[in-house]
Amino acid sequence: MVLVSLGGVCGTLVRYSLGIVIPDDRNGTLAANMIGVALASALLVLMERRGVTELRHLLLPGFCAGLTTFSAVTAQSLEPRDGGILFLIHNLIFSLMIVVIVLPLARKIIPVRL
Repeated sequence: MVLVSLGGVCGTLVRYSLGIVIPDDRNGTLAANMIGVALASALLVLMERRGVTELRHLLLPGFCAGLTTFSAVTAQSLEPRDGGILFLIHNLIFSLMIVVIVLPLARKIIPVRL
């Protein structure tokens, strides 16, 4: 629980910093989610291939969950006049595309520990 909390704080701070760099709420949310999904996909392969299970709680439900912002996507999707549903669809499609690209790429780059 301590590792999840520590990772969550760090991920949230990165998300906050990203919000400063990208002040537009929707673009900042989209960027945070795409970075988080890509990182989580690569980390899953790394942990699978290298047996790094000790850091799993710190990195996945901690850091990556703190970085990604599904609650912001949900809130921004409820703004129909601003294209809320389209924003939700973009997040879902782009997230799936990133997983489809990053997982095979990470499996090619990260060797299995012998």
